[in-house]
This record gives sequence, C-alpha cells and structure tokens, in this order.
Amino acid sequence: MITLGPAGTDAHHIASGLGTTQLVESFPRAMEVAWQQDAHALITPGFVARTAGEISDTWVNLHFRYSGRMEIVRAWPAATKPMCVAVNRRRVPDLSRAESIAIHPSTAVFADRHAAGLRRTFVDAKPLAVALAAEGTVDACIGSLDVVQAAGDLEAVEVFHPQMLWCLYQRTARATTTLAADNLVAVTGSGA
Repeated sequence: MITLGPAGTDAHHIASGLGTTQLVESFPRAMEVAWQQDAHALITPGFVARTAGEISDTWVNLHFRYSGRMEIVRAWPAATKPMCVAVNRRRVPDLSRAESIAIHPSTAVFADRHAAGLRRTFVDAKPLAVALAAEGTVDACIGSLDVVQAAGDLEAVEVFHPQMLWCLYQRTARATTTLAADNLVAVTGSGA
C-alpha cells in the first residue's frame, strides 16, 4: 500500500490498518509508485496541492491522469484523526495574537473558520505544518492532535473531528484486489 507520508498523516493512519505501508512525499508520487510496483495506492479525493499559493494539482486531475491505468476498487468514508488549530506559545500568547499559520491546502476551510486573516504557509502534509509551528517558523498550524501533542511547545486551541473519503486504487489490468474486505471493516467500520 503506497500513500502520503510522513508518518502521522491521516493517510498513514488509514493505510497502516489495511496492510504493509510505504510512505511517499505526495499523493501523485503514491499513484506513480503504486503503478510502477503494481501495488495499491490509498488516495483521498480531498487532495489539493498548491504551488506559490495557487492550486497546482487536485485529486480529479490525478485520477484522470491515471485513467485506463489505475482504477478505484474501493471507496469509503472514515473519520480523520482529531485535528486542531495549535499555537506556539513561545511565539504568541494566544491565537488572537498569531499572524501566521502553516496548513495543508485541504484544511483551508478550517483556517477560514478558526484562524481567518492569518498569513498562510502551505505544506504537503499536516505533520509538516506542525513541524513549522513547533520550530517557530510560523505562529500556528492545523494538524492532527496526536502529532501536535508529540511535537511539544504547541497548544491545541480548537479541536475538530472531520470525516474524509478514501479511494483505494490498483492497476486496471489486475482482475481482483488482494485486500481483504475484513481489513476494510476493521479500519473503517464499513465494508463499502
């Protein structure tokens, strides 16, 4: 199973419950490696990439680039790990004093809701946003609560529990998936 890293991403969390997992730097790279290795790729349709603040890639573009080569063999909703807005208290006393925030592009709606007006730095995965806040490059971040707590020096100030959709891909030429439906039920609570 190939999916987005580094360790601590929601993709890593879901994939590790489905079998052996290889983490790569982006969802497009996950699809590429899965194609090359004839392996499964775990991708979320929430995938959005930004370059210089502009949208540079999306799930639909990735999906269509692999049309005829990779196919969705399963799709299901699953809760993300709890997410939060966190602040670096060494930099700012509270969120109202923050000027900057690191986020993954897919979490922009939560930045709009909980941290509107902050200067945004976009990263390729939420653990990278947490790292920028923990090292003091930005005042705040949106990340998974467990990763924020492990980073130290950050305080979660808003916590939320969204749900995401996940798609499992395999090469189109393969007749059946080797992923057991029982594993899918164990991770998601659903066999759909």
